[in-house]
Amino acid sequence: GANGANGANGANGHSQPSLIWEVVGGADKGGILVRDGESTSSTQLTARLSTGATVEQLELKGQRLHYRLKTGTGPEEGWISIALSGKDLAVLLTHVPVAKRDTEPRCLAELAKAPVPWTPVSMPQLQEKHMQMAPGIIYKIDFPFNAELLQKMGPAWLTKAFHTAGSIPKDNKVKTLKNVKEYIGGGNCSKLVFDVEYEKPAADLHTELFAKIPFPLGGSTLSDRMASSVMQTGSELGELNAQRLLESRLPFSVPRYYFGDVSNDTSNWILITERIPFGKQDGDRAMDPAYDKMKDWELKGSQNEYYFLLTTYGARMAGMDKAEALASRAVMDSFFPSAAQRPKEHWGMRAESSGIGEKEFNAKIKMGVDFVGTTGKALFPAECATPAFLQKYKRILAVSNAYTAEMQWWCNRNPDYIAWSHGNLNVDNVFFWRDADKKLDLGVLDWGGARTDSVGWKLWWWLYCCEYDFLNKNLDDLLDCFIKEYEASGGPKLDRAELRWQFTLSALQQGVGLLGAAPQIYKMCKKAEF
Repeated sequence: GANGANGANGANGHSQPSLIWEVVGGADKGGILVRDGESTSSTQLTARLSTGATVEQLELKGQRLHYRLKTGTGPEEGWISIALSGKDLAVLLTHVPVAKRDTEPRCLAELAKAPVPWTPVSMPQLQEKHMQMAPGIIYKIDFPFNAELLQKMGPAWLTKAFHTAGSIPKDNKVKTLKNVKEYIGGGNCSKLVFDVEYEKPAADLHTELFAKIPFPLGGSTLSDRMASSVMQTGSELGELNAQRLLESRLPFSVPRYYFGDVSNDTSNWILITERIPFGKQDGDRAMDPAYDKMKDWELKGSQNEYYFLLTTYGARMAGMDKAEALASRAVMDSFFPSAAQRPKEHWGMRAESSGIGEKEFNAKIKMGVDFVGTTGKALFPAECATPAFLQKYKRILAVSNAYTAEMQWWCNRNPDYIAWSHGNLNVDNVFFWRDADKKLDLGVLDWGGARTDSVGWKLWWWLYCCEYDFLNKNLDDLLDCFIKEYEASGGPKLDRAELRWQFTLSALQQGVGLLGAAPQIYKMCKKAEF
């Protein structure tokens, strides 16, 4: 929201690019009021400034903005309020870039600490303790896990947390906390955005921050919270570790880490990072908007450009892990789960089916066949509704289900194909930008599920949300791109046929997993609407 208090001169006195604001208020009134002076009692001009107009900042005094009109209608120049009764009337489109900071000393100190073990959280434990305050397992201090607690604990807690995590210098403090907003977006947690001011403004510290916190255990997020805290117990620790330990060493940008912790007792957690200025001009970087999965028509460029870049960076990260350039093998394996450490007999392979039970599978495959062949057939190529295809679909998924553990073991049996990397490198877990030469680059978010296991298996989870026709046409080239970059970054030479098999088996396993999605699909789009 309205949080860019730097005028034409930044904190360090250097001239900044001109700051551009967009008018977002006054939609129901034909725009917002304009006055001829800073005071709210100065003369009101007759015309209003239109909603959607963009204006250049001439000066900013508290909540009052002196502007020059760029696009839209209304007075060429004047003063407006950027917020009224907690609601934004104008928001900053240009973002003042924050200088880079050397985070290696902080990462080095974190890597030197002993890993913290995690004990699975039970449902009764979650129900009893989800509203309790408890110290985190990493830094041993209490932490807020919702907007109300953050406001109550305020700047004093933020200062202590940032000092404890080594993310701001010991001689600086958080002076003010403001504009705290909680919202439930996509993903598996709630989100907070808030702004801070430091006692000593610094060009390399972010004032616009973002936090991930747990879903409330109730209402529309009840089942999501139970899933994240009990079924996927401990996954937050993986996300916190990736950001806290490896920020300075990854081959791409990640949001700057300020603090993160989780309680094994209550399952509450928090991760505080810089807020990515999606859709804004950030110095030389023209930031893309935040993308959703499976909406590639929104990409501001070709699918080729985006997915080959994703694959290149993903392979680079995995190759660096093989070369022990992120951290030593022993250190990585002490902080993150590793399939290489799992003996063959622990994969759950057996003479009978190692998948879901026969009764459950039969009920689910019936729903899957109905969806692909009848209810949702408009979504699939025509051949998918033929009896021959549906028979094949049933047979292949039945075999995939029966051999669940065997497929997982097979994909993880060869150490050359096992590396640490991101678990879900889709476009919605990435922030993209173009530099001054319009060249695309990226940074990576959302590190839950980062672990050491089959790269072919994971490649499916990076690419499964792109358009089918694009993937079908480019799969071999994408695999070759991965193989080349993985080797160039320190990994061994991989065989494309083997990598393709791992990718395909991962897809089939997800095919079984998705059979249970039909009821959720019908909640969002009723059967009759198909």
